[in-house]
Amino acid sequence: MAGEITISQLFQTPTLLGVFAEIKPPISLFQRFLNMQPGGGGYRTLSGRNIGWDYFNPSRGLAQGRAPMSGPARVNRQALGHVSAQAFRMHESLFIPQEEVFRTRPLGSQIGTVDPRGQSFVRRQINFLSQRFSNSREFMISRMLRGGFGVKIEGETWIPVEKGDADEVFSVDSNIPATHLSQLDMDTGSNIIDASWDDPGTDVISQILSIDKAAERVYGEPYRHIWINGTVFDYLLKNIGMQNVGGQVFRTFESLTERNLPDIENRARRTGYDVVFRALPLHTFHIYNGVLNVGSGNELSITDAITTANSSLTIPDTNAIFMGDPGEWAGWVAGSEVVAENILDAGQERFGFHPWTTRTIDPPGWDLKAVDNGLPALIIPRSVAYGTVVF
Repeated sequence: MAGEITISQLFQTPTLLGVFAEIKPPISLFQRFLNMQPGGGGYRTLSGRNIGWDYFNPSRGLAQGRAPMSGPARVNRQALGHVSAQAFRMHESLFIPQEEVFRTRPLGSQIGTVDPRGQSFVRRQINFLSQRFSNSREFMISRMLRGGFGVKIEGETWIPVEKGDADEVFSVDSNIPATHLSQLDMDTGSNIIDASWDDPGTDVISQILSIDKAAERVYGEPYRHIWINGTVFDYLLKNIGMQNVGGQVFRTFESLTERNLPDIENRARRTGYDVVFRALPLHTFHIYNGVLNVGSGNELSITDAITTANSSLTIPDTNAIFMGDPGEWAGWVAGSEVVAENILDAGQERFGFHPWTTRTIDPPGWDLKAVDNGLPALIIPRSVAYGTVVF
């Protein structure tokens, strides 16, 4: 008879091991490194969405001499500069019908445990929504270091995409000079990266020292941090010059430190590693293989989310990001808008990321909402170089 079960099955008590994720959540690595999270030194708030900053540069010139009994040489006042931008507004919501979660068990709990209002499920959905906003901030910051990002428009929805994407309607340019992109001329008159790093015979050490020399001239400080992924790290391990200077008998690196950071649920996550080579002891190479799903406004299935086509590397296989120590050269600017969380709320100005829950009726449920006004600002564009090291 259809639907029949055995006595053993009837009296068996289901046991649940818990609730698990098939993929780990992305880590806000660049936000953390550059102190762009709320409360960090690189996080700034401004009222509204209009963003701007001024420039007043110091002098590298020399004071002029004058003959005795003569007056001073008159010099021109230092020129002023200004940059204007507008915060990118992210706004999403998701609806949870109360009927679906009323008197259900919390996720991961045993049969018989009842959560009368489904708050466990609601909390997880809030974390899910917050993660999407964090992912967008991480995308914009990482692409700021690569020259910017694009935006495609579907109706009233703006979707961040890679700069130059076929569906891009407009782009957000971080104003990195052309000489600080590709093979890094850096105003020297010729490409500093003049040979590919996938060739073991390439003099990578000379290239990096030349980049530092150029950085001192065009920016004022050397680039001490180099961001690459595991593919480029493999090339460096096999580089003959790195082996010769570091010592062929020994490992080529001085130290290799695994990076562990908490995710959105405060669980420790391995997120790559930091390496100092014996041949370049003052430089830290940050190896990071993190990915994000870029180009779709909707959540992808697990099968689609993990495919190479949909997993956009934060640092491509062919590139390296050169930068100095975190400082005033870049920051996250959080704008604001007025938010009314219910019909009785007169509205309050909310800065940056702000989540809230709105009660709904017919059918009863909750609208989980969040808004985030902000933009990463590369305040000193020459402080970064985005090089093509494999070609």
